[in-house]
Amino acid sequence: MDTEQLETLNQQQRIKTVNFIESGCGPMVVEVEYSKGDETVRELIKDVDGNVITCQQVKDGYDICLKVGIHKANLVQINTDDEASKSEFADYHRESVPLIF
Repeated sequence: MDTEQLETLNQQQRIKTVNFIESGCGPMVVEVEYSKGDETVRELIKDVDGNVITCQQVKDGYDICLKVGIHKANLVQINTDDEASKSEFADYHRESVPLIF
């Protein structure tokens, strides 16, 4: 998903949550959880070439969200021990810190 798609989903009020996912062994990425028909989908924000956008600081994630009108997200920190035993998208929501900007 690119930022134009993110803006469209936000305007359609289909976004359930935005997560800034931070791992101890890599840069932060922005994950969007949204409704698509009857199901909930999770996707990472990508650039126009299809590469996942990475953030060095939380402010970089804020900037992406603010450009499309999003003012809330969750900061999710993943322990490196957990990464080896989790699926592609782990269940972060119970361990997240809400952010309002």
